[in-house]
This record gives sequence, C-alpha cells and structure tokens, in this order.
Amino acid sequence: MNITDHEIRELIRLVESKLGRPLAAPVDFSLLSLEVEKTLNETISISTIKRLVGYVNDEHKPSVTTLNLLARYVGYPNWMALQMQIDDTTSGSLNEDVIQSSDLAEGEEVEFEWLPSRYCHVRYLGKHRFEVVEVTGSKHLQPGDTFETLVMCVGQPVMATNHIHGEEQHPIYIIGRRHGLSALRKISKE
Repeated sequence: MNITDHEIRELIRLVESKLGRPLAAPVDFSLLSLEVEKTLNETISISTIKRLVGYVNDEHKPSVTTLNLLARYVGYPNWMALQMQIDDTTSGSLNEDVIQSSDLAEGEEVEFEWLPSRYCHVRYLGKHRFEVVEVTGSKHLQPGDTFETLVMCVGQPVMATNHIHGEEQHPIYIIGRRHGLSALRKISKE
C-alpha cells in the first residue's frame, strides 16, 4: 500500500482536530489512546502514536491496522475511504494557511509550530530573510539566527536557506522535515 507523508499529515491534522489539541507531548498521546479506546472500544499504544507523529525517530510507515483505527476515530469507515477523500481534495496548489515572504513588510512577525512541541517566532527583515526572535524545542534554531525562505505553509516543511547560526552558515535547514508545519500565523501589532 502506498502511503504518502502528505496523507499521514492530513490524518494527524484530522485526529488533532477531533481530539481538540495538538499531538505534541506524552500527555497528548495518552489522551488520544484513552479517547480511541473510549470511542471505538479498541486500543492504540502510546508508542504507536509517538511513531506516527514523529515524536520518536522511526522510518517505518504505520500499519494498515493503525491507519484504519485512526480513520474510524475521525469518522471514516476505513483508511482507504479517508485516503480517497484526501486524494480527491488535493491538488498541486497550497492550502489557505500560507504566508509568502513577498507579501510581508519589513518588521512584520510570524510564528509557527512543528512536531514535536516546537515553536518559532521570526521577524521579517526583507528580501525573503527572517530573524529568529524566540524559539522553543529546537537545537538547530536559536534567537538571532537568520534564514531565507519564500513561503511557509501549514502541512509543508520550511526550506530555510542561507541559515546563519552563530558563526556558522548552513546552505539549507529544513524545518518540520517529517510532518511540515502544524501551525502558522502572522502576529498582528496592536
């Protein structure tokens, strides 16, 4: 069975929506496990959830049993039905949760999140360049770092080029490589 990363991200998004919270910490995984058991009278292990959301490193795709269970949890009869729905609504265009650097004015600020439990607040410097203002949960991004990117989109990784970290310059750093961004918003100045 061919399972794409996009389909897994969409499943996780639907699960998080039904659960009412992001799957970002052990307490969230425990809650989901309990909710699945309560809703469907079936079990899913916390370690399976951790692997699915990328909380632990595991390159294996989830089993069809796991996908069927979570598809039923979010209201579909099985994984194939959900997969067909995802494929029907997917096109080559990006979704509405997109920020393009060309649409920002210098000094505007953006915040985004990615799994597991990572957060970043950046300020736009112009010419597609951003400066990290605040960050939590990341070893590779620190306040004061700068990088360039053309677009940020929920569900897609951020290709941070010309990443300057202290005295080091890296050609590219991929933020949210496995599942993409889980949240994105422009910070309004009031």
